[in-house]
Amino acid sequence: DGTVVWLNAASSITFPAAFTGKERQVTLSGEAYFEVATDASRPFTVKVGDMQVRVLGTHFNIMAYNDEQCVNTTLLQGAVKVQSAAGEALLKPGQQAKMDHTGNVKVVPANIDATIAWKNGLFSFNNASIEEVMRQVARWFDAEIVYPDGIPQDRFQGEIDRNSDITAVLKILEASGVKFTVQGHKILVRS
Repeated sequence: DGTVVWLNAASSITFPAAFTGKERQVTLSGEAYFEVATDASRPFTVKVGDMQVRVLGTHFNIMAYNDEQCVNTTLLQGAVKVQSAAGEALLKPGQQAKMDHTGNVKVVPANIDATIAWKNGLFSFNNASIEEVMRQVARWFDAEIVYPDGIPQDRFQGEIDRNSDITAVLKILEASGVKFTVQGHKILVRS
């Protein structure tokens, strides 16, 4: 239908071979950026678990990894309606809907650059905890993260090129004082 979708690491999308009927529906697991082709007669819907995002033609990002605390829908252009059993929200460009595990939806201002950094080939951290950072690293490099001495309390700020190898990424992160040991597919994190 002309819609373009970018999938982040550890993500998948399910859709029919051809959209027939009155609606274009896809199912997402993980994270994707959508540029939806306009078709007022056939709305576009993204299903993520118990949540639906309905659009006519727009640019938006959905981050819905199972290991994250919220499903985040960020609108860059157009309009979307986020619906769950607990409520709904109509987003304007520059807003983000955060749906928690109970289905409650809260609308907040979005950091657009950080939200779509992955699509632009970057890891982006804005006062991120080591757990937030390492979830992204684990998905991108297909690694298991282990905290043998507990979780360090360091915070991270900045961007790292996703085309860097794991050694280069960990070396940059070590500038904060956190230490990493790689053992096969495991990354051990210590303060």
